Amino acid sequence: MKTKKWTRAWLVIGVLVLAVLRAEAQTVVAWNLEWYPGRKRVNPTAAAEQVQIAACREALQKLNPDIFIAEEMRDWQAFADLVSVVPGLHPQVVSAFRDPETGELTRQQVGIASKLKAVAAWSEPWKPVLPKLPRGYSFAALESPDGGGLLMVYGLHLKSNVAKTDEDKKYDAQLRDAAVKQLLAHMEAMQTVFKAHKIEGWISAGDYNTNQDGQFQDTVVATMVGAGFWNSWKETLRQDRLTWRGNPSFHNDPTTFDYIFTKGLGEPKATMPSEPKETSDHLPVMVHLKP
Repeated sequence: MKTKKWTRAWLVIGVLVLAVLRAEAQTVVAWNLEWYPGRKRVNPTAAAEQVQIAACREALQKLNPDIFIAEEMRDWQAFADLVSVVPGLHPQVVSAFRDPETGELTRQQVGIASKLKAVAAWSEPWKPVLPKLPRGYSFAALESPDGGGLLMVYGLHLKSNVAKTDEDKKYDAQLRDAAVKQLLAHMEAMQTVFKAHKIEGWISAGDYNTNQDGQFQDTVVATMVGAGFWNSWKETLRQDRLTWRGNPSFHNDPTTFDYIFTKGLGEPKATMPSEPKETSDHLPVMVHLKP
């Protein structure tokens, strides 16, 4: 009898320990890794690749994300090699976007990796509702930590602000707005596709190339918030969320480009871990999702 009681006791303890482990906060990191590997759009040197690879591997080990969304990746293999430094972190999807003008594969792919199991994952380019609408989204439906439902995760990289004329800047804003409308439409469709599952929450993260400061002409942040998403930078002072380091040939001053939006997952506050310049011209964005 005593043996059976001890056996039951250990079973109860095991169940409680498992519940605690499953209830741990999930760390989500989004990071634009600047033409990874090599930090150049075309023909980076082998030496430049190795410098960035080493710096990013060290940084990612320290960040130790449960869900990792990365932009400006060369391809699946580069992404898989990078995330392999974090135990249990596996690539779920890497896009294969083509340049809308040349049709060639770019070095600006979007990858999602996670320690959670994916029940589905894929990527799609945006529908060409406007000419030169670049890239698209990567998507993964992940089993939640407690196994009771799904976390719907999107990674994206919206149109940049390289335009010089006012007319071109306005068009870039229209491209970002068009992409976000497609994103929200896809999310609505996924509610039907995954209607047999409990959707516990949504994550949309990446380089939005805009911010909440009125600096650009789009309505991206307002549209996401209007659709029920929480802006994890909402309560953060501007000087504490300058995720892009700045560049005289692009924008002179640092600014906020990178976001993690959540829905149904509370109101997490983003942080911006400081990483060396050898990693990227962007800094990572991190949130901790409470169980």
